[in-house]
Formats: sequence, C-alpha cells, structure tokens
Amino acid sequence: MFRIRKEIKIFLILFTILISLFIGIKRSNLDKIFVQVNVTIDQSTANDIFENSFNNNKMKFEYFVEDISEINTLLYEIGKTKKAITLYSEIKNNYNLKVFEIPAEISDEILTKLRNIDGLNNENIQKAGLITKNTDLKENLNNNQIAKKRIQNLINGSVSPDRLTSFRRQLDIIQEKIDSLSIQEDIKKHNAEFSVVMISAVKNVNGNATLRNSLSIFLLITIASLILIIIGLIISYYIFVLMYKLMLILGIRTSRSGSSNYNYNYNKKGYDRKVKRIYKDKNGKVIKKDE
Repeated sequence: MFRIRKEIKIFLILFTILISLFIGIKRSNLDKIFVQVNVTIDQSTANDIFENSFNNNKMKFEYFVEDISEINTLLYEIGKTKKAITLYSEIKNNYNLKVFEIPAEISDEILTKLRNIDGLNNENIQKAGLITKNTDLKENLNNNQIAKKRIQNLINGSVSPDRLTSFRRQLDIIQEKIDSLSIQEDIKKHNAEFSVVMISAVKNVNGNATLRNSLSIFLLITIASLILIIIGLIISYYIFVLMYKLMLILGIRTSRSGSSNYNYNYNKKGYDRKVKRIYKDKNGKVIKKDE
C-alpha cells in the first residue's frame, strides 16, 4: 500500500495551514489595514463650483465615515426622486465628492437627512434670508422692451435710408440688452428656486467597521482555502494510490519492491558485503558453493 512518511505528513499539514492563512490575509487586505492612511481628496474644483454659485441657499457637508454606502444610497435616492441637478461628481471606493442642486422646497427635508448620517465632521449653511424682488432689473428690462417697440414703429414708418440704418443699429443694441437682462432674470429665478449642496465623504480606512469587515473576510477565505486545499491533497493522494496499483498490475516494480541476492553485514569498521555464489551443471545439480 502507498504510504506517506510522518515527516511528509507534518510538512503537508503546515503547508496547508500557512497557505490558507496567506490567501486569507491577502484577499482581505488585512496586511495593509494597519498601515493605510486616510484618503485625502482634491476639492478645489468642487469648491470653485460651490463658492461661485449664487443660489439663495447653499449647504456644505463634510463627512468622515466608516461605511460610505449609507451616504451613497441617500445621494442615489435624491438624484432619482428629487430632481437633483448634478454640477460635479467624483465617486470612488473610499470617498465621494459631489456638488448638486435640489428644489428649494425640499431643502429642509434633505438637510435633516444629511444631519442624521453618522460621521458628520463639518456643516456650513448659507441662506440669503428674505428675498426681495430686483425691481431695477425688472424695470430696466421693461424700459428696453418699450424702446424696442418704439424703434420698430419708426422703422415701419416712412423714413430715409440713412435713418433706417441708424434705427436698425439701435434695435440690435437694445435687443442684446434685452437678451442679457432676460438671462439674468432666468438665472436669478433659478437661484431662488434651487439650493446648491456640496458633499464630501471620506472613508475611515482605520475604523472599527473596516477592521471587523476585513476580519470576517479573512476568516471566511481562510476556512474556504483550508477546505479546498485539503480536498485537493486527498484527491492527489488517491491519484498516487491508483497509479501505484496500476504499476503493480502492469508489472512495473520500484527499486524497493525488487529482490536482491546481496547480503550486507554492518559493523563498526565499515560495510563488508558477502556474496554467495552457486555453481550448477547442465542438469541443475549443485557443483560448488562459494561464500
């Protein structure tokens, strides 16, 4: 029967345990968790967008969390159901940086949800307070529209070609002013109807939740690797046994299984080999023996 020496058994046991531990540590990143530093992110672009916006309500939140999935879920729900307008977005495995606009009427609701998320490190709320209508902008727009109609009436009247060219030039200038004022009015209306929100969330790679998660993954992968390696060794053992039996059936002998006519005598001085020779005649009779 195919047998395994005791030294080889011990080696295989140690090999199985060490390889399983190695795979578990590498796959769970347990070897890096104690040397990792928290991620630093470049917020310059997001900050520029946030600071240069003229929305009446501006909210800025900074988080330092152990599990970033909670805030990612909230942002997904906001974008899906609240008609949010994304201005800047940078999402990675260990941080989330986002600037977006939400309708002003749901600002308080979103503000409450953001405050309830664990890991809030900094909060900055900027509100314009009571918003008054810009009468100068409205009056200026109305005056230019009146001037436009007056010039159009003059153009439609009988005027000389020189004055017609002058009126059309004035009409173009007034139209540019009207377009510019209309854009300003739309922007002002938009800024009043939407609040801008900036969120930066960084994952704490050295947190307790991260350590617990890595340990659970380590145990799971180590046990699974241990079982798979043991199954592989058992299958390999039976393959060798089958090959050994097949060699016996085919008449293939190993050096240990062969017989030998050599007798060895071991003593303190060294090794002396005694050879026994038997001489026979043609009929098979023993003629002579030499020791």
